[in-house]
Amino acid sequence: MPASHLAGGLFILGFDGLAVDAALAETVRRWRPAGFILFRRNIAAPEQVARLCRDLRRLYPADDPPLISVDQEGGRVARLRAPFTELPAARVLGRLYARSGSLALVQQAAAVTAAELTAVGINFNFAPVLDVDSNPDNPIIGDRAYGGTPELVSAVARAVVAAYQAQGLMACGKHFPGHGDTDVDSHVGLPVVNRDRESLEDIELPPFRDAAGAGVAAMMTAHVLYPALDPDWPATLSRSILTGLLREEMGFDGLIVTDNMEMRGVWGRWPPAELARRAVGAGCDLFIGGGGGLDGRHPQTDIQFALMEALAAQIAAGEVPRVRVEASLARIRRIKASVLRAQPDIDPNQVAGRIGTPEHQAVAAALRAAATAA
Repeated sequence: MPASHLAGGLFILGFDGLAVDAALAETVRRWRPAGFILFRRNIAAPEQVARLCRDLRRLYPADDPPLISVDQEGGRVARLRAPFTELPAARVLGRLYARSGSLALVQQAAAVTAAELTAVGINFNFAPVLDVDSNPDNPIIGDRAYGGTPELVSAVARAVVAAYQAQGLMACGKHFPGHGDTDVDSHVGLPVVNRDRESLEDIELPPFRDAAGAGVAAMMTAHVLYPALDPDWPATLSRSILTGLLREEMGFDGLIVTDNMEMRGVWGRWPPAELARRAVGAGCDLFIGGGGGLDGRHPQTDIQFALMEALAAQIAAGEVPRVRVEASLARIRRIKASVLRAQPDIDPNQVAGRIGTPEHQAVAAALRAAATAA
């Protein structure tokens, strides 16, 4: 396998446009990326998303489909809007569980998300958020978290993971080892969490331990510095955090996925070659390239290509061992085989009847009613 395919196989790429064009097909031919991430700039209507996902799949062997991913948490972080069923933020689900002691509606909501994403061909959702909402000054997490205690977050997240993966949608817990106690947005800077190890063990880490034990397919890293765990490198680039803590101590054997590498918590702080080498050395299996700036809304950038080119050169030169990259590629294949259902060709003309159905809208209405109940 050429170094370009080895490197590309560790990348989830963003791209411009609503359809597969010649340039995107050439990117797939040259790099053979692991998959793609969809942003609002790629989404117009359910039928269009289904056609896009179908055509992306057709660029790959039928027995090795690409990962097609999205951030569909609910609330303010939801790339797919109406006529897709719009569900509330994680905080609403957490409060509902805290008040009722029941996870039934949480499970129904997650099942709606899984049904609608897989209907259009998306097979990987970057959710649930496992961060504990422990800092009221946090500019980026807030209502994206299920709540302010690790016990509540763990309980709700386990239900969400189970509902997603039962329908063949890979789940991804984020942002390891915890983004809840930050007062800086890692899109624009490098946050620092100054909790001691004991406090991290009490507050930040339990939801991730529980999700690992529950078989979540993937974990996303945080572009955050934790001096008690590694005084020098943010989690995405830290071997002691990703390999030492997540892999070896927690026993997690799913995919380790970086947060978007265009975010200023990492990009611009180190050269592309350093970022690629350190992330792979730390234990990352997949890079999210993004390709559209800090929030995925801007035109294509060269950042993800700079990272892939740097990694390919390092593999070719022997600076990054091929065996290390091949181990990640094998893990990606294994996780896909264990979670994804058969991926038949998608008929865009049949999608409308599976999106925003009366049954799905009833779940959304019940959540809205529960959120406003005394």
